[in-house]
Amino acid sequence: MIQLPTEENIPFTKIRKKFSELFAYLKRVRPIEGGLIEMTPSGFKVNKPIQQKHTPQFHPMVRTSVDEAGGADASGTKLFIKTGYVYGPWDYSGSDSDRLNAINQFPFEPKIGTTLLSADETPSLTLEPGYTNFILLKIDWHQRVDVIGKSGSGGSFIIAPSLLVNSSVTIDGTTHAVSITSSDASTHNGVIVELSETNYYINNVSIISQTSENMPQENGSTYILMGHYTLDNFGGPTDSRWFLEGPVWTHKHPRVVDSTTDASDRTEPPAPIDPSGLSLSDLHDIPGYVETG
Repeated sequence: MIQLPTEENIPFTKIRKKFSELFAYLKRVRPIEGGLIEMTPSGFKVNKPIQQKHTPQFHPMVRTSVDEAGGADASGTKLFIKTGYVYGPWDYSGSDSDRLNAINQFPFEPKIGTTLLSADETPSLTLEPGYTNFILLKIDWHQRVDVIGKSGSGGSFIIAPSLLVNSSVTIDGTTHAVSITSSDASTHNGVIVELSETNYYINNVSIISQTSENMPQENGSTYILMGHYTLDNFGGPTDSRWFLEGPVWTHKHPRVVDSTTDASDRTEPPAPIDPSGLSLSDLHDIPGYVETG
């Protein structure tokens, strides 16, 4: 028959010490996902598994500040934004071989001022006390123009003419003969329409803050309302709403225009439409926004 050890022969002190060392090791390296066993005065306790919290891209965090006297620093409220990315077209060098970049998507990391969101010294926006601060994602576009409809000059195609060669056309009651001379007959095929395609690509992405309720209108830039924070006169947030959580995909459709016109005939990029009577605080009129509660 097996003889059990007597109570005085069990080295409880050594067991407790070794268990504590093992528990400290497991807690430090965590070789297995899940809860850990903990020794308590009432017995062993199994802790719940650690739940890793996922923070989405562009997640905001506001920090208030105090002055030297320990009071609220009204001008010290900062908004920090987690690193996020804007996907859009990119033009590497402007050469014809890179034209396909206009339909691909590349990641762009926004800046606050001149500092990337992922910089070691995290940038922040200073929020104005006593106002509603509107946070905007600003996307700056550049453009490149490709001639796509000029015969004999490297274009990709021409538009079929509706006016036949060596025929006549009547303008204001007067008949005009239309013909092609032998000097240019080898490079022209009737009436040619010259076209150019303007493709847009991202040049810079930044995040700004403003207290004006008017949406910025700037040629060559797209603004996205990320959210807004209202502060009291002491710099404390009293109301907020955040819309953007996750990456952003953006693209501007190319424009096909008559390549014989120049900047004096049209604006490039096209000027935005003036949203008369619409302000950032008038959220009821923004498509896709539904007020709840």
